[in-house]
Amino acid sequence: MPLNEKVVSYTVTVLKNEIVPYTRVIRLTTESGHRVFLAFEPDPRANWLEVAGAYSNVFLDAPEFDRTYHLLQTESPVYFTAFALLGIAAYNLSTGEELPGEGPGDDDALVDLAARMREAAASSD
Repeated sequence: MPLNEKVVSYTVTVLKNEIVPYTRVIRLTTESGHRVFLAFEPDPRANWLEVAGAYSNVFLDAPEFDRTYHLLQTESPVYFTAFALLGIAAYNLSTGEELPGEGPGDDDALVDLAARMREAAASSD
């Protein structure tokens, strides 16, 4: 049962076929080697979470794909939790602690600022 395990890698698949109802899949691997299969379906099934040993299968609403993928693309570290105990099913994908105002654009903004400063210094010479 993965509890707040750090995600170390992920892959994304976009598919369409007549075999499965989902059209997007994200596969995660955690620090302990736990493998996670996130499938995004138009009509999620009632039994949406399966946790067995080193594997978790999570079937989510299709609209949740964009924000899940965005979280994986822009945040680090990301942590995964899933459990199904005593009739309670829970899945969580969360970020590590960040300072307020931190986000995906911060690194790019700093690089852009440095480039503009260099250009301004070069043009004033």
